Parts: sequence; C-alpha cells; structure tokens
Amino acid sequence: MASSVASAITQANNEFNAVVGKQSGGANLDKNAFMLLLVTQFKYQDPLNPMDDKEFVSQMAQFSSLEQLINLNTSMSSLTTATNNEQMINATSYIGKEVTVSGNSIGKVTDTTAKTTSITKFRYAPNDTVASGTITVRDADNNVIYTETVGAKASGTTYEFNWSGKDSSGAAAPDGVYTVNLALLNAKGEAVIADQVVDAKVTGVVNNNNTVYLGLDGGQLMELSKVRQVTVPTTTSTNTPGSGTTTS
Repeated sequence: MASSVASAITQANNEFNAVVGKQSGGANLDKNAFMLLLVTQFKYQDPLNPMDDKEFVSQMAQFSSLEQLINLNTSMSSLTTATNNEQMINATSYIGKEVTVSGNSIGKVTDTTAKTTSITKFRYAPNDTVASGTITVRDADNNVIYTETVGAKASGTTYEFNWSGKDSSGAAAPDGVYTVNLALLNAKGEAVIADQVVDAKVTGVVNNNNTVYLGLDGGQLMELSKVRQVTVPTTTSTNTPGSGTTTS
C-alpha cells in the first residue's frame, strides 16, 4: 500500500513538473498548471473522504477567475503595444517641426562645414518674484560648465536663457547634451519654483521601453507626453549667440 501511494505521489509530481517546465521562465504558473493541480487533487483524493461539492465549486470558481485575469492581462498587453505603436506613428509627423517641451535639457551642435553652432533655447517663468539666484549649466556627467548670476525677475513673466556655448572661463564647451539648473530666491531667501521649457526642432522619434521620445536637433531626447506646442519652422537669418544658430 505504501509503495502504491509513493508511486502515485511520484507520478503526480512528475506530471506537475512537466507542465511547470513549459511555463515562461519555469517559475510562473498559468491556468494549465492550476487546472493540473485541481485534476491531480481529484485523481489522488481519498475515496473514503472525497472533496465535497462546495469545495469543488469553490475551486472551479477560483480557476475561472484566474483564467479571466490571465486573458485580461493578455488583452491589456496587446492594447498597450498597439497604443505605443500608434503613438510612435503619430509622433513621426512631428519630424521637421519646432516643438516647445517641458524640461531643462539643452543641446549644442556645431556644423563644421557651415561654421555655425546651434544651441537649444531655454525659457523659464518664475511663480514668485525673484530677488536673486543663479543659472548653472551642467554636462552629461553633472559637471558644472557655466554659472551665471540672476538679478530681479518678475513673477509669471517668461525669460530666455541664451547660453553662449562657452564655459565660465570663456572657452568653447564641446558639443553635447547639457542641463540647465535654476536656483532662484525671493526677497525672504525662500526658493522660487519656475516653469521650464525648451524650444527645438524634432529630428527623429525613439520608442524606449514603451515610452515614445522625440529626438531634438540638440541631440537630446524628450518624452512625447511633455510636448506643449508644435509649430512649422520659419526660415530666419543668423541669430545672436545662445538663442539658436550662431556663426562661429
């Protein structure tokens, strides 16, 4: 009798392991594994003390709920993929257009042939009156490249920061992506928060981990969801340093 029970247990274990081994990663249980557990329970239950009807109905209800949840998860995954694909297709219509995007990432690009340097325009609007402060430009490694003192600024007014593309010593900074950091204070010495945006031309679209990004002409990537305005670029003459295209 003991040998028979041991053999039954071994057989049930082998059957279960065979199903589990087919699962993704060998560790996640799907509805097939759950059903095998239920069937195995019926197959090897004590005939003198079988599962009662209520317990059977309860386990079947659990199986039904599990199956519905798995199917819902599959449907949601498919819907997410389809939505991301649609977003990326729609985002391609932004290529070649000017966008205003929430953020503080700017880029510097030099055209050696035309001898021009393009620097992303950065704008900010303090939500309180500014008495003093500083604007700091940092490179991709968070090193301070340039620092500028800020004077009094009115609340709600939008200001441009026209970086020349040079470091604090006056030497030209290399091409690349930079961040602009604001440290603004009111008359009481309290920190002032400011709305920050960048203006740039879209050069491409990237889908990274189901998030759609716009590639800007400064080399930086900005999330599509942060776009505030899209306009068709107009042809303009050479601008002053730091506000667009400059002549070297």
